[in-house]
Amino acid sequence: MGSKTEITGAENEIFPADVLETTSCDKGNSHDQNISDSPKHGQESNSCETHSSPTPKWRKILGFVWDTAEGDEEYRRYVQRLDLIFFPTVCLGYFIKYLDQTNYSNAFVSGMQEDFSLYGNERNWINTWFSLGIMVGSVPAQMTQLTFIRPSILIPCCELIWSGLVIGIGFSKNIKTIYALRFFIGLFEACAFPGYVAMLGSWYGPKELAKRTAILLEIESIASMFSGYLQAGLHSSMDGRAGIAGWRWLFVMDAIISLPVAIWGFFGLPDTPHTTRAFYWSEKHIRYGIERIEKFGHTAQPKLTWAEMKRIFLGWKIWAFVVPYTMVAACHTATSYFNLWLKAAGYSVTKVNTLPTGGNALAIVVTITWGILADRTGQFYSLITGLQLAMILSNILLAIWHIPKGALMFAYYLSYAGSAATPVLIAWATKLNANDPNLRQLLVATANVVSYAWVLWVPLVLFPTYDAPQYEYGYQILIIFGGLAVISVTLLWFLYRRDEQKESQKGGVGVEAASEDSSELK
Repeated sequence: MGSKTEITGAENEIFPADVLETTSCDKGNSHDQNISDSPKHGQESNSCETHSSPTPKWRKILGFVWDTAEGDEEYRRYVQRLDLIFFPTVCLGYFIKYLDQTNYSNAFVSGMQEDFSLYGNERNWINTWFSLGIMVGSVPAQMTQLTFIRPSILIPCCELIWSGLVIGIGFSKNIKTIYALRFFIGLFEACAFPGYVAMLGSWYGPKELAKRTAILLEIESIASMFSGYLQAGLHSSMDGRAGIAGWRWLFVMDAIISLPVAIWGFFGLPDTPHTTRAFYWSEKHIRYGIERIEKFGHTAQPKLTWAEMKRIFLGWKIWAFVVPYTMVAACHTATSYFNLWLKAAGYSVTKVNTLPTGGNALAIVVTITWGILADRTGQFYSLITGLQLAMILSNILLAIWHIPKGALMFAYYLSYAGSAATPVLIAWATKLNANDPNLRQLLVATANVVSYAWVLWVPLVLFPTYDAPQYEYGYQILIIFGGLAVISVTLLWFLYRRDEQKESQKGGVGVEAASEDSSELK
């Protein structure tokens, strides 16, 4: 890492500059010419000439928010193609899955509880069976994508099966059937989120990934908002239509939305730059894409062998990510109990479904803002720990409980902002492990298993439905989770910084170069 005298589209993404430089040579063999059809600037001569053109001010301003506003034309067109085809495919796929996860919660407070007489701990058991499916399927699904079946085949196939299972919930006759369906929905959904995140990390660079991962995760909030309004609309307009309760229509509509998204996935998902067969990439695009990600330190995906698995799962790096990932996810779970408090406080069915959408809107704003800041500044550690302190405050207020209603409402809404830390953490880990593709591919899948296993006991033990909305120990334990999140993120920073310093010393890297490399650990 040092000063650059020639900047290609990909390099400009890594080293943003106020002035873009291009080099033209009489022999026409510059690196830019190998991957670009754009003409050389200036006249041919016996020596290379460097030409600088200032970046327009409006591009610099817009570039602070979105990276494709800056850089050369080829870079912008390439990443814009990713943003117009690949990224929306991932977002739609994640939207339909999280829509279902939110639907069952909204259905529970919109008639399911009364229809099945669910006055025990059944609501938490529904979530438990789903989590078990995710836990069983996550790592095997990711390993399958690495060894046997392309993500562009496996994920859409699982989505089609998943859609049929979701319809089944709408016609279930008893809670045991719903338990079974939720397990298999989790099993077939397990490949999706880790697969999506791994693909994003394979295509986007270190100054592009955090904001897009943030948008992907905030599809959760968009789906939650959509589900709330959809359930409110179906409850008022479709309840009893064709003899079907309004909450059952919610799952039918979910499946109807899911089918075309699943079919499009066969065409829109591009696998990885080294293996892509996507219809929207030409040979030139593929060459450019491979050269681009190799500048970020990425390499072709090696075969996942038993030796590789042993290296990854017995090494410290994967677990240094898994622990903070789990704690960050666990410490803001108060959002799951907001609607129960609203119902107990006497709000109408419509308000119980719509008021939480304000929290989802807050989560969208904070998460995307944090993603933009992470890409722009590289201050991953500060951004993550700052949010954990906010979550500790939120849970302290909820633990006190006997405070004005407005303060409780504030605490619940504040807890929604906790979702902003996860995409920053994922982007940080992807950047730190850029040169280890198998590890990168298994990070989120492994963390998902541990995270779901960790929170599996939380609703059953700490948030039993019969204690709602006030819980004896629940929010106090979430305070501890927030503290553990800060400690584990700090440990992650320390271990990678120590490893970077050791590698620098072994390679004889000077103090200045070592300082540049460790800037990734901010």
